Amino acid sequence: MVQKFKNVFLHLPKSFFYNLKYGFPSKKLTLIGITGTDGKTTTCTLVNEILKESGLKTGLITTIGAKIGDKEIDTGFHTTTPDPSILQKILNDMVKAGITHVVCEVTSHALDQYRFWGCKFEISGITNTSHEHLDYHKNLESYIGTKARLFSISKSAVLNKDDQSFDIIKKQIKIPFKTFSIKKTSDYQAQKIKLDSNSLSFHVNGQKFTTDSNYEYQVYNILLATAICYKLGIKSEVIQQVIKHFPETKGRREEVQNELKFKTIIDFAHTPFALESSLSSLKKTNQGKTIVIFGATGGRDQSKRPIMGEIVSKLANIALITSDDTRNEKVENINKQIISGIDPKKSELIDYQEIKNKKQIQKVLELSSKKFVYFNIPNRQDAFNLAIKLAQPDDVVIACGKGHETTILHGHTEYPWSEAEAFRTAFRLRKTK
Repeated sequence: MVQKFKNVFLHLPKSFFYNLKYGFPSKKLTLIGITGTDGKTTTCTLVNEILKESGLKTGLITTIGAKIGDKEIDTGFHTTTPDPSILQKILNDMVKAGITHVVCEVTSHALDQYRFWGCKFEISGITNTSHEHLDYHKNLESYIGTKARLFSISKSAVLNKDDQSFDIIKKQIKIPFKTFSIKKTSDYQAQKIKLDSNSLSFHVNGQKFTTDSNYEYQVYNILLATAICYKLGIKSEVIQQVIKHFPETKGRREEVQNELKFKTIIDFAHTPFALESSLSSLKKTNQGKTIVIFGATGGRDQSKRPIMGEIVSKLANIALITSDDTRNEKVENINKQIISGIDPKKSELIDYQEIKNKKQIQKVLELSSKKFVYFNIPNRQDAFNLAIKLAQPDDVVIACGKGHETTILHGHTEYPWSEAEAFRTAFRLRKTK
């Protein structure tokens, strides 16, 4: 009730004011909106690159930041759509720069809090919906209903027919829509999917798509981007060319190069669905062990924590459960909830402080070939350090949860943080010992 009051009497007037201040800049732009639980930033980036490749002058607004053409703007975002005071200014700057098309990541919080009030989207799409933000929305149906508000301010839509949101949204929207899928018959259904250590390929309506981003869930992101771009009149050849070498998105499947003969990856995966999607693809393509560094955010949906623990225990060989943005919670309590989802009969908890030499590392590696092994490490850098000590040639070490973010929040203080630098620190420590 308090949130609804704030939305109507604080957030809505604020959006109205900044639309007036900047002269409703969105009306001079073709807006493309993408919502969903996972894959929003990746899909927005992909659509933006396709539109750029086709010769359009584009802008991009995502959780990571904003782009006006090729110029990046550090907006100071943490994990959400910007405040209307920032959003409307950026849109106005884009108009001044001659931008014609803007791809926007649209979160459920942004829709609930009227941050996109005054904007009309030419076309919008939804990636998927899964277990996330239930601390705010209370239940999944309310969460999906909030996501569906995007289509009330859009001229047309693209919906995921495989997703649980489809039947709910289909009943609510009154605009024309197209569908995409893997499992069900749709307007853009992927078939003949092939995944190997170097590439992913599939067919859609008789056309073959191949990408070097070999994660199976990318099929959905590509299908949504393709459907949106077709609607905007982009040719298939342009789409195929862009996805061939998939655009890099900071903090999403981002590889950190090293000389140690194993892969180190940064991924924003922070929901059960995202963890499962990333790890299941790695399990299919990775020849060595999968080592996961992850935690859960404090002050947010606690019910997903045991689910995350269960998923990682089934898809990884070794996990280092550590701190994320703890906020007002103790990392010990957060990690305890994650661990509660791990089957003790099929796993082994090892005290990280006992791993001091190569012999002990070898014991861990041998044990991880028989059962799931995990560590409870409160300090995130310590988790990176041990993960790199344990990794062997052909293994994959994936750090999940923080992605592109440049700070880590403990209590009310934001401390500088970089996943890439955490990896590099761990590389240096391994070389010196």
